[in-house]
Amino acid sequence: MLLTSKQSSQVLRPPLPILQREPFQVVRKWTEENVIDKTEEWQAAGKVPDEVYHKCARDGLLLTIAFGKSIPPEFAHYPIIGGIKASEWNGFHDFVLWDELFRGGAISSIFVGLTVGAPPIKQFASSWLQQKILPEILNGQKRICLAVTEPSCGSDVRNLTTTAEKSECGKYYIVNGEKKMSILLCWISDCRL
Repeated sequence: MLLTSKQSSQVLRPPLPILQREPFQVVRKWTEENVIDKTEEWQAAGKVPDEVYHKCARDGLLLTIAFGKSIPPEFAHYPIIGGIKASEWNGFHDFVLWDELFRGGAISSIFVGLTVGAPPIKQFASSWLQQKILPEILNGQKRICLAVTEPSCGSDVRNLTTTAEKSECGKYYIVNGEKKMSILLCWISDCRL
C-alpha cells in the first residue's frame, strides 16, 4: 500500500539520542513547512516551483544535498540547515535530511540531480568551470544533473557506448551515441554528459 505524504509523515521513528535531536527537529520543521502538504500540488503541476529551490539554498539544504558528508572546505561559508558547521556535517545528518525530505514522496527526488551532478564537477572540472558553475548551483540559481543514461545500459557508466572525439580543428567535440531521459533533465540549467 502506498502512503500519501501526509500518512508517511506520521510513521513512527525510533527515538534519537539527545545530541542528535536538534538537527532532526530543525529538518523536520523545515520539511513540514516547505514540503509536506505541497507535494501533491507539485506532482500535478509536474514540477517543484523555482522559489522552493531558492529557499533550499537560503535555508542551507543545497550544499549538504550536493556534497553530503564530504563538503569541500572552500564551500564551508555556505549556510547549512540548523547552523551546523561544514566540518561537523556527517552521515547521520545526511540520513536525517534525506529521511525527512523523502517524506514528501516521489517529487522529492528533484534533489537527486544535485547529488549526482555536483561531485563530478568538483572532482573533474577545471578550476574555471568549478568557480563558474558550483556557486550558481549552490545559490539555487541553476539546477544540475548527470546525464549518462543510455538505452542499452541505463546509468551504468562502465558500459556506456557514447563517445566524444575532438574535431580535426581541435576546437570541438563530436559526440556519437544515444541518450535517454535522465533525472531532472527537463528542469535543469546545466548537465554533465
